Amino acid sequence: MLKICSYNFSILITSLFLLLLLGSCNFGPQPDKIIEITIELNDGDTSIQKINSVVDVLKKRLQKITDKAEVVHIQDGNRIKIKVATYYEAERFKNYILNPGKLDFYETYGLKDFTTFLVKVNEEAKREEESEVDPFFDLIKNAGYQGGPVLFYVEEKDTAQIKTYISSKTAELALLDKKRFVKFLWGVKEEETGNFPLYALKKNRLGKPALSGDVVIDAFMNYNTLNMPVISMQMNEEGAERWRDLTGKAYAQRSQIAIVLNNEVYSAPGVSSGPIVGGKSEISGDFTIEEAQDFANILVSGSIPGMKLLSFEVKKIE
Repeated sequence: MLKICSYNFSILITSLFLLLLLGSCNFGPQPDKIIEITIELNDGDTSIQKINSVVDVLKKRLQKITDKAEVVHIQDGNRIKIKVATYYEAERFKNYILNPGKLDFYETYGLKDFTTFLVKVNEEAKREEESEVDPFFDLIKNAGYQGGPVLFYVEEKDTAQIKTYISSKTAELALLDKKRFVKFLWGVKEEETGNFPLYALKKNRLGKPALSGDVVIDAFMNYNTLNMPVISMQMNEEGAERWRDLTGKAYAQRSQIAIVLNNEVYSAPGVSSGPIVGGKSEISGDFTIEEAQDFANILVSGSIPGMKLLSFEVKKIE
């Protein structure tokens, strides 16, 4: 009897020792640096409520990657100071903190909706520049396909000039009734050609997207059927209902829904099998695993306004 008790006591002590040992271990990458960063709100609203809201979002972001972080509002100003122990490379951490995390879903126009408009823009550019060639059309490398959401593709060096052409007063007049409801945005750079696609997105009557990222309650890095990193998302109940209606409309009209991160179109998929129920969606793009992980953390933590970097200091942990 004494042997049994002694044996059980020995097992208990060993188990407790192992639990303490495991509890003291930190699995995964360990912090190798201290980063101190000071940022300032670019937003016109610098009220205490706004700043506290940004502080809360930043705390949520940092909780996703470390348990050793301080986020402090510097009084009598709109500056925020962050001190964190992390394994993130400095540039990755900087992007993680400064990323606005603004997610929007837009219905799209198609190339066929803007053919006449594009011709008028070219004619006006030709007239103003007294050119015998086509100054606007000559910048276009490839046109989008009929029925697709891309108007055309251009080289990066020509994106600013294209934007000038399509935002001129004459171009606005050529839009007629569409002027209030269209938003032109560039998509992500094509990996093969290096060119940028231009999209024409539909704003609603309030000048807003069909759905915004505040309905997202969970997001995580995943892999698609091609084994490429993507961001999988889950919406709340209200978002799920609106997503069902939006995808049902896209399916019926054989149109696309643009998924926009920080005013850049990452993808504009069609809906091939009817309305999507349950509030699940996916963002694909040319993501690395780290980018997809960071974007997912940012989206589920919430968006912030534009921030200005005031100072950035990195100290290696010895």
